[in-house]
Amino acid sequence: MDNTNKSFDDENYSISWIRLFIQGLILLGLGVTLAISSVMDTEAIIMSARGFSWLPAAGFIIFILGLQEIVDAFITKIPREFLQNLQVGILDAAVGGLIVFSVSDTPQRLSLMIAAFLIVRGAVRIVLAQVLNLPNAVLTSFFGIAAIAFGFLISFEWPTDQGWFLSLCLTVEIAFRGWAMMMFGLWVRKRQKQHIT
Repeated sequence: MDNTNKSFDDENYSISWIRLFIQGLILLGLGVTLAISSVMDTEAIIMSARGFSWLPAAGFIIFILGLQEIVDAFITKIPREFLQNLQVGILDAAVGGLIVFSVSDTPQRLSLMIAAFLIVRGAVRIVLAQVLNLPNAVLTSFFGIAAIAFGFLISFEWPTDQGWFLSLCLTVEIAFRGWAMMMFGLWVRKRQKQHIT
C-alpha cells in the first residue's frame, strides 16, 4: 500500500460508513428517478419554469449536496479534507444555485456552465478513484469518463440543447455520485474492520 492510501486510512477510521452508504443510496435513487422522469416527462414544469424539464430539481439536489460538503469541511479536523470539501462544496453550491435561480431564463443559457461542471466532476472522480485506489476503480473511472462525455455532448449541443437533455445529464451524474458514495462507504467499512483486527 502506498503512502497516500496509508495516510488516508489513518485519517478516516472515524468516518461513518453507514451514513455514506445511506446517503449514496438516496442519491442513486433520486438520480435514477429524475433521469427516467427527464426522458419520460420532458415537458415537466418545476418552479413554474417551462422548457427546463427536471433541471431545477437536479439543481436543487446539487445545491444541497454543496451545502453539505461545506458543512463537512468545517466539521472535519483534517486540513486536507477541509480544503477538498470546501472547494467541492462551493462548486456544487454555486452551480446548483445558479441552476435553481435561473429558471426565469432559458435552459440553453446554462448549457456551458453545466458542461464545464460535468467535465470537472468527471475528471475529479477519475483522479480520486486512481489515486486512492478505491474499490471498483475501473467502473468509477468509467462513470467519470461518462460525465466528461456528457459535458462535451452538452457543449456541442448534440443531440439537443433542450432542458430535458441537460436535466438527464445532470441527474445521471447524481446517480453516478450516489453509486460512488455507496462504494466508498463499503470501502471505509472494510478498512475499519481491518484496522480493528
